[in-house]
Amino acid sequence: MRTFELNIDEKYFNLLWRSITERENELLSEIEQAGEDSDDAALIGNDLAYLRLCKKELEEKAKSSAFSQGAFSLDDGYIDLASLK
Repeated sequence: MRTFELNIDEKYFNLLWRSITERENELLSEIEQAGEDSDDAALIGNDLAYLRLCKKELEEKAKSSAFSQGAFSLDDGYIDLASLK
């Protein structure tokens, strides 16, 4: 597997956190619409499980880096992206 390292600040993390959480909710909705016993729901469920593992790893790294609770905010407020490079 190929990997790379990326250093991110709290603002960038928050953007990722919101996006991942939104995708998680979309996948849950797709599973509900497909019906839990369908093949599509099983495939989407696999994606959801992998996404949640990635999200958990991000959360652990952010907490070990002493990110504030604001970094985990799901508030729909405006994010100033001007400082992101």
